[in-house]
Amino acid sequence: MIQITDEILNKYLDGELNREQAEQVKSALRNSEELQRKFNALKLVHDRLSIIKEDEVSPGFTDNFMKQILRRSAVPKQQKYFIVSVATFLTLLCLVIFGFSISAMISATSSSIGDSKSVFESIPNLGDGLVKILKHLFSGAGLSIIGSVFSIVVLISGYFFFEMQKRSKANLGNGQHL
Repeated sequence: MIQITDEILNKYLDGELNREQAEQVKSALRNSEELQRKFNALKLVHDRLSIIKEDEVSPGFTDNFMKQILRRSAVPKQQKYFIVSVATFLTLLCLVIFGFSISAMISATSSSIGDSKSVFESIPNLGDGLVKILKHLFSGAGLSIIGSVFSIVVLISGYFFFEMQKRSKANLGNGQHL
């Protein structure tokens, strides 16, 4: 005689036992009230579970899901490009300011020295001139202008960054491409 466990009772309910084992389970159920209660509880669960219908997914579910994953990875790439472009712009702006300073300094030193010396001979004087020009550029009105330009650049880039974020979230929610 086999020992009747929940697993054996489940196999009996599913019809997975051979004829001899099924007969043994039937006789055990007739002889034991506790086993019959277990069986009735398992049968109730089995019947309720068999009523539940499986959810069906659309045929393109996997494709749509994979496209969403790819779109989510595309958003950080766009953000990186945006941040790199803003950083490049700010770097170019700094180089232009530095170039302007050097240009103004060279023209100031070459006019004060005269035509007898070349620019390379006046390099020792360039340090003092650069310091004067940078002090002039980064003090008072010059500093206000530079700060205003940087502030405007940061505000504009922040606006476009957040608009891009908002648009990408809306597109991900609608399932559209960016």
